[in-house]
Amino acid sequence: MHIRLIQAEAHLCRAGMALSGLLLAGLVLLSGLNVVFRLAGHPISATYELSGLAGALLAALALAETQRRRGHVELDLFTRGYPPGVQRRLGAVNVLAGALLMIVLALQMARRAGTLLRAGEVSETLKLPYPWLMYAATLGLLLLAVSFLTDFVLLVLGHGSLDAEAKASLQRNRPVNNIRGDVEEG
Repeated sequence: MHIRLIQAEAHLCRAGMALSGLLLAGLVLLSGLNVVFRLAGHPISATYELSGLAGALLAALALAETQRRRGHVELDLFTRGYPPGVQRRLGAVNVLAGALLMIVLALQMARRAGTLLRAGEVSETLKLPYPWLMYAATLGLLLLAVSFLTDFVLLVLGHGSLDAEAKASLQRNRPVNNIRGDVEEG
């Protein structure tokens, strides 16, 4: 069961990352074209608006895959000395709280986007109905919640001896993935 959960979550997270990659490529292309057109005396007028909207969406959609790969900075001052069982329970509480927070934020963002959409809000320069982009960012937050919930399920099921897996990961010169490593490799 947990293998299917991890695989489904990995596909969803990778899809979000793929969309982020496409947005990043488009953002680089837009910036490059703007430089070329600016040198020719005809800058692209909505570059800043498009860059801001694409950047926000890019970040939101990349959060889940970054969490899945343990790419975020982790600060561990107190729990490293705790027994593995206590670390696992604290980790489970932590990721559950993170999932709940992301769900609440996603619901609030979707609610705000709906309000702005009904009001007919559009962006300044291009007059784009940007609340639709807010819905896409909401999807990114929900993907992050799914990633947190997957970690929660794995920790509750007893996967992830945190210190042992972290040490083994460092010895193999690959990123530390202390919750899923023993499940994904099997």
